Amino acid sequence: MWIKKNLFFFFVTTLLSMVSCTQEETIVVDNNKIPNYKIVSTLRIENYVQRIFIDVLGRDATDIERISLTNQLKIAELHDSCRRKIIHLLLFDTLYRSGDSSYRHAFSQRIYDISKARYIEGAEDGVFWQQIGNLGFGILVARLDGDSVKVHEYLDQQKMYSNVLSSKMRFRKNLIDYRQMSSVMMNNPIYNVINMNSFNFVNASYDDALLRKPSDDEFKRAYNIIEQNVPSPIFGKWASNKNEFCTALTESDAFHEAQIRWLYFVMVQREPSNQEVIRLFKPYFSDHKIESIIEEILITDEYAQFY
Repeated sequence: MWIKKNLFFFFVTTLLSMVSCTQEETIVVDNNKIPNYKIVSTLRIENYVQRIFIDVLGRDATDIERISLTNQLKIAELHDSCRRKIIHLLLFDTLYRSGDSSYRHAFSQRIYDISKARYIEGAEDGVFWQQIGNLGFGILVARLDGDSVKVHEYLDQQKMYSNVLSSKMRFRKNLIDYRQMSSVMMNNPIYNVINMNSFNFVNASYDDALLRKPSDDEFKRAYNIIEQNVPSPIFGKWASNKNEFCTALTESDAFHEAQIRWLYFVMVQREPSNQEVIRLFKPYFSDHKIESIIEEILITDEYAQFY
C-alpha cells in the first residue's frame, strides 16, 4: 500500500539537427535595468543548459549537446529568442535521438513520471499491468459464472488502469493535454487505495490538483457526488460520479491557476506573484498546454541565474 505524501519535486543524431539561434531583436523595457549578458561566464551558461535538460528531459545533456547549445547561446548573447528555441526543441522535437527516442518522447516520460509521483506515489507501471492481468482472469471467471455485474465492474477497473498507462503516449502525441493526464491519475483504483474512502478522496483531490483544501460547501457537494452519485454543480459543471468530478476539477480555472503555481514551485522553488499568474493564466486557459508555462519560466533570467 502506498503512503500519501506531498510531492512537489522533480519535476543527437547530428549537430545539424540542433536548433540554430540568432539574435532577432533588441527589447527595451522602460525603467528596467538590462542585464549585462557579456559578463556571464561560460560555466554559468553550461549550467543553464544542463538544468534545462534535467528539468525537461530528466537527464544531463551530453557533451555534444552541452557544447553546441552553449555556443549558440553565446553567439546569440543569451537572447530570449535563442533560449525559447532551445526549450521549444526539447519540448516538441520528434526526431530520433539515441537514448531518448526523441526529445518529445523523453519530455512526455518526464511529465508522466512527475505526475505519478504527484498523484499516486510513483506507482510503477508493472503494478498497473499486474492488476490488469488479475482483472482479466477475474473477468473470465465472472463470465463462466454468468455474473455480468462483476464483468462490467472488472472491465471498468481495467480501463482505469489502462487510461493511466496510455496517458504518456497520448500526451506525447497531443491527443490529450495535462488536464486529462491529471484526471486519470486521480480516477483509478490505486489512487483510491492511497486515499481510502470518499472523505479522504475529496480532500486529496483538491490538495493534489488545486494545492488547497476544499471549502465546506465544496466538500459537501463533492462528497455527495462521489459517495452517493448525487448530481451536483461543481466548478461550473454538473457531475454525478467520480469520473465526472475529476473531469470538472481538471477543466476548471482553479486547476489552471494551480498548475502555474505548481510549476513555479518545481522550477524556481517559489510562489509566483499575482502578476505572473495573471500574465500566464489567459493563454494557458485558452490552449491548456503545460508546455507553454514551462517555456515561459525556463527562459527567465531568474531560472537561468544570468545575473
